[in-house]
Amino acid sequence: MGSKHLNTREAQKTRYLGLLESRRSVLQAKGLPEKAIGRDPKVKELKAKVKQVEKALARISSIEEQTKKLQEKKEQARAKAAAARAAEIAGAPVEAAAKAEGEEKKAKGAAKAGEKSKKGQTGAKAPAKGAKGDQKAKKK
Repeated sequence: MGSKHLNTREAQKTRYLGLLESRRSVLQAKGLPEKAIGRDPKVKELKAKVKQVEKALARISSIEEQTKKLQEKKEQARAKAAAARAAEIAGAPVEAAAKAEGEEKKAKGAAKAGEKSKKGQTGAKAPAKGAKGDQKAKKK
């Protein structure tokens, strides 16, 4: 059941729902009440499989949505770069647009730095991988 394809998962779901319905009809034909049918191990197993496939379908759709958003972002960036190139070729002042963009990035960087300090991070780095002198001192 490791398929990541939407069609495969939908086929699995319809197959399990069909098996579940046939199992219920067999148990009803035997004259079992709904409570007993709900407690049947095979019915529970099929319900669990249907639930598992539904979760997989949700994951697949969310991944497709993220991919679509990322693709749109990339297209916007390409269009922006193409417009900047066209403006540069035409001789329009590109420096003003680049300056405004740079200021936005600086503001975002400052906001991220503020968030890090709020979280209590000290900014200290881990010792270098080859720094064995410190390790020997600690062992003694």
